[in-house]
Amino acid sequence: MSFVSSVTSSVKPDRRFLTGLCGETTVRTPLGGRRVEMLHPGDMVVTRHNGLQPVRMIWTWTATDADMSRFPELAPIRLKPRAIGPMMPARDLRIASGHRALIPGYKIAGAEDSQPCLMQIDAIAGASDAAFVDRSASDVTYYNLVFDQHEVITAEGLPVETFRPSPKALHLVDVAARERLMSLFPNLARRRYAYPALPNPVAKASAYLA
Repeated sequence: MSFVSSVTSSVKPDRRFLTGLCGETTVRTPLGGRRVEMLHPGDMVVTRHNGLQPVRMIWTWTATDADMSRFPELAPIRLKPRAIGPMMPARDLRIASGHRALIPGYKIAGAEDSQPCLMQIDAIAGASDAAFVDRSASDVTYYNLVFDQHEVITAEGLPVETFRPSPKALHLVDVAARERLMSLFPNLARRRYAYPALPNPVAKASAYLA
């Protein structure tokens, strides 16, 4: 299912909601690493804050070559090994530009060394030769994992957030995904903040220390 092609074809997409892991990304599970496209609802994944949690839903969106030519921000960011720090990531990681990772505090201006902060991946692209926009593929499919709560999972050794169905995000996903999310989490229709965000602070891109 796709929301980029159907919703943002004539309007510049909001980078904050361009999220997802590219296919072949390895996610940490209790049985070891597993490629994201091989996961299914009900599979258990290791989360940073709440231990083992079952995947409730997986939805995808695809950016075509034409989409990425018109809106370059739809192309994934490729992080080479150790682009951020030791084992972060452990292997090449391709991820949507608006997806957020949990960055160590010592890499963020003004943050305590022991306090990791959420930051959009595109802040890292261009900060070093180890992170850059990747246009090597003509079509790119992004996978978003949804859990009972907003979680942090490990993708190729890098802690990254899962999809959070905020009110704005719900308006951007396709109709089928929105209906599925509403059926899984009925409170989304009744309360504005029924799916609260992670407790980690959010850092601006300008605070990233290359």
